Amino acid sequence: MKQLMLQIDALACDALRQEVMLENKPGLVCPSRNGSHADMNCATFQTSVDALQGYFGACFKTGLDGKEFRDLQRLGVVAEKAMFSATLGVNTHKGAIFLMGLLAGAAGAQYREHGCLEPMRLGRLVAAKWGVNILLAGVQPGVQPTHGRHVKNAFGLPGAREQAAQGFPVLFATTVPQLRWALSEGANKEQANLHALVCTMAKLPDTNLAHRGGLKGLQWAQRRVEQFLAGGGVFAPAWRRNAVAMCSEFESRWLSPGGSADLLSAALFVQSLAVLNTKLSQPVEFNR
Repeated sequence: MKQLMLQIDALACDALRQEVMLENKPGLVCPSRNGSHADMNCATFQTSVDALQGYFGACFKTGLDGKEFRDLQRLGVVAEKAMFSATLGVNTHKGAIFLMGLLAGAAGAQYREHGCLEPMRLGRLVAAKWGVNILLAGVQPGVQPTHGRHVKNAFGLPGAREQAAQGFPVLFATTVPQLRWALSEGANKEQANLHALVCTMAKLPDTNLAHRGGLKGLQWAQRRVEQFLAGGGVFAPAWRRNAVAMCSEFESRWLSPGGSADLLSAALFVQSLAVLNTKLSQPVEFNR
């Protein structure tokens, strides 16, 4: 079982690395550009991922042991502190810690109950097991309001907690299916990952965009990626040049779709769990 924990953790960390290493992400940190960010670069993200090693495996073990949501919360708090310590106070992965920690915990609970991984059912499991607690945790006295909470109060947009409590509808209805579709159509990994990202941006009420640019900024961003997709997206002959131009436009408006980036990381994690499940030929005995 320890080996499975280590595998889950490695897959989650690899998904985070794949996301930051993807080029031409509009407004986001890439190897060749910092996007709409002055306080972070690719190396900052790599340092952050290194600091998070062990967290996702611990979340999986928490679900496997049948523990409560508050136990996942405690792990998340420790992970956030490790991230901020490693990045000198820069928020690189707070959203991913929340989102992918829940998915890893749900994967543990799923394996405990069924002896296998069914990644496309993880969202429903999160909603069923922890949905109410996720929402309540965001309004407890003493909880520091996040950017997402401010945006929800100002514009009525659902944030990360609402997405989680609903079972991550955009992740499982858009990001993962579009990633798989692009691969099935012959796209390489770079193209498929970027396609999944821009499709997510077109659907997600990304509170990072709304925080930076208000509703007008969010609406502009969604229209812009829809134009990119209408022009053929990553399947157009000049797709890379078109993506670079889109990056420059996002940067000129200082817009960054961080919530969509988190969903891309989560989709890559979900996809890797599906591959892992095919390798688990028989249930692993629980060490109790």
